[in-house]
Amino acid sequence: MPSDESDVDESLVAAARERLRAGAEPAVVCGELAARTRRWSDAVLAVGQARGIPKADLLVRLGGEPERLQDEFRPGEEEEYALLLEIHGVFDVPVQLDERELVIAEHLRTAWAATGGLGSGHAISLSRRFVTGELSLAFRTLARFGTRRGSGRPVEFWTAMVAAGELLDPTDGDERGTVAQALDESRARLTECAR
Repeated sequence: MPSDESDVDESLVAAARERLRAGAEPAVVCGELAARTRRWSDAVLAVGQARGIPKADLLVRLGGEPERLQDEFRPGEEEEYALLLEIHGVFDVPVQLDERELVIAEHLRTAWAATGGLGSGHAISLSRRFVTGELSLAFRTLARFGTRRGSGRPVEFWTAMVAAGELLDPTDGDERGTVAQALDESRARLTECAR
């Protein structure tokens, strides 16, 4: 395993920077670079360095043993390797939240804890939203899931959701709806729970 960022072939880092600047997705770049080197972790570190992610953070995200993950793949599966890393948020650049966003994130974490559990894929996706500062998306996702019957705490969940939703931009949304719509649903659910 490389001992520091200077151990990563500078040509890999330069190639990663160039491809990222051209608009390529980090997973695509990682897959391309992994095909050029025996140690696929060098491709991961090059993409991370090009995105400004410290090596120590990358190593934590890789479980401290980047070569071990490569052992699960065969030559020619570099793209799949990179996509798996992308799914797990290895290339996500953390966003520094302001004070209001920190309060929103805390409400959302409270709601998450009161869901009664999420499947691992949903939990990973939700966790990535916190890292990248996509709090409106995290809010709308949690509102869609709600709580699990029998193991969730609905009053705590919907109370936290209303508190978070009231601090978010009501017009933020996508084809699945806006924060305002999810907030209205959260308020209605909280009222039902309180009866």
